[in-house]
Amino acid sequence: MKNHWICLLVICFTSGLLACNNADRNGRDETAKEMVDSLSDTSDRAQALTADVDLNGDGKVFILSAANGGMMEAEAAGIAIKRSKNKLVKDFAEQMLKDHRAANAELKRIAEGKGIGLGTSLPDELAAHLAKLNSLEERAFDLQYMRMMINNHQKTVELFTSGTRLEDAGLRAFAVKTLPIIQDHYQTAIAIGKKLNITNANNGDDVLGISPAKVEDK
Repeated sequence: MKNHWICLLVICFTSGLLACNNADRNGRDETAKEMVDSLSDTSDRAQALTADVDLNGDGKVFILSAANGGMMEAEAAGIAIKRSKNKLVKDFAEQMLKDHRAANAELKRIAEGKGIGLGTSLPDELAAHLAKLNSLEERAFDLQYMRMMINNHQKTVELFTSGTRLEDAGLRAFAVKTLPIIQDHYQTAIAIGKKLNITNANNGDDVLGISPAKVEDK
């Protein structure tokens, strides 16, 4: 009888864990569906929805998030190369363009291999950030660009860190390979931010270690 109750408890506990895991999985799958629905091109949406059946919600969220982030980094870098007059900023932007173009191309090959056609244009929200950036000049441009780079790369480090734990071996290998590059970008952006004496508006976190009182407006 005692063994019977022990077995029953184990079954109940296991069922509870499975229910929690399924709920988490369903949540991630729903997030993936929302991101797929946001794709502007109907053929891209169809491809993403019918992608590799072995690729779960986590994998799709990673692909679409990394693709949007990488595209934005490359486009922002292109703008910075043309508009910034600061050598530190321009050199950084050139490195961003080179590294993110390479990563974007590799991710595109992986995604297409899984039946996901990536969009060729940014979501409206991200495009609006670039439009604002493109309207600035001189120091105001450099400040905004570097703040964007610090904020974006902090989030990208988090995304790729989670990517190193993905079930899909191909995506996991891509995340492991790319993460050190993203981390280097992040640290370099912070270093440039300190040299420009700017603050980082990142959810209230001053990763630069510079108080707003020290910011130069001119």
